Amino acid sequence: MLFVAAAAAGAVLAAGDSDPAGTASIHLEVGESAPLAAAPGANVLCDDPAVVATDFADDAGGFVVHALTPGTTLCGVWLTGQKPGGLYRVTVTSKKGDAGSAAAADAGLDGGPA
Repeated sequence: MLFVAAAAAGAVLAAGDSDPAGTASIHLEVGESAPLAAAPGANVLCDDPAVVATDFADDAGGFVVHALTPGTTLCGVWLTGQKPGGLYRVTVTSKKGDAGSAAAADAGLDGGPA
């Protein structure tokens, strides 16, 4: 009986780590942006504002997410009346050229011969 309870608790924890059904994925590099469709009067809230920033789209047709730092965040669109309007898992990676320059900069910090 104890094994069944432990297995059920493990399943609940595993389910908490996954995104809700219907969550859309957006993959960006630092500095890139992507549009989010949203009805007038909607709001966008993200669980990690260090990863992305949201802003109104230039054409006033929704929102834009701007990738700030590498990481992942869950963003929700909330319609008027606090009704859910969509979920987005936004994953931000470093720019492809940044990894090489960071490694080169670190190589000079070890105090060894240049």
